[in-house]
Amino acid sequence: MLMQQRSSNIHVSHNGFSKEESLFQADCKPLTQAHLQEIVAREVNGCIKSVAYEVLFRPGMQHKNVELFYQNLKRKELLDLSLEQLHQLAVIDYRNLDVLALTGRKIKRLFINVEARVIMALEAELVWLNDTLKQQDIELVIEITERLNSDCAHPAFISVAKLHDRGLKIALDDFEPEGDLRQGWIGTGCVDYIKLILPNGFECSEKIRADFIEHVYQLKDKALLKVIVEKVESLDQFLAMEFVPYDGLQGYFFSVPTELLPIRLKTHALLR
Repeated sequence: MLMQQRSSNIHVSHNGFSKEESLFQADCKPLTQAHLQEIVAREVNGCIKSVAYEVLFRPGMQHKNVELFYQNLKRKELLDLSLEQLHQLAVIDYRNLDVLALTGRKIKRLFINVEARVIMALEAELVWLNDTLKQQDIELVIEITERLNSDCAHPAFISVAKLHDRGLKIALDDFEPEGDLRQGWIGTGCVDYIKLILPNGFECSEKIRADFIEHVYQLKDKALLKVIVEKVESLDQFLAMEFVPYDGLQGYFFSVPTELLPIRLKTHALLR
């Protein structure tokens, strides 16, 4: 399996974190595991030959809440973990992923989550990963997670603007209609995608549907961006999406997250 391995420079004894403070374990068990989940485009013209996927790095079973897992990581831990995840993604030959072999589809776009509080330190690696994926004709989309505070919101946006100027696509993950610190980023031209969680009761309530549809239209009026709706998990929810001006859908209704292995890597030497 393609799993997140701890690097030697994040052992507790090297960084001064006590066992009580650190989420990294004393053994060498994988910390997170990579999964792929398809993002389904609204427009379907004939046979689909390419698809978009999000890479989801999930912690082990001992950390059932993904959001709390990332929130509770120390900054050094989060940075080291993020660097290893990016380097793992760079060595995969996406053209030969066995998980896609039966569909015959090519990965055209890859979405990855990046925590706002470390994006400043990841700029060079993200540009490098983008250049690496371009060699396989894959477009990289950086999803800025909702886990940010007022102290890092502005520095994070400066990094977003720099990366966008370098040609990287930017998405805002789990965007909230009110109180979202990334609200001011939308009209800057630096945001290409916004991902919205389908509200509870969407398929049952006309008011909830109407409010959600209005929210999507308002976002699209502010900027030239695409809206991807997440957490679509039933046929009723999918059918109720008819009048929503979405550009893509994501959720268990379309595909359960799939492990990135078995895969064929470019060279075995890259894993040593």
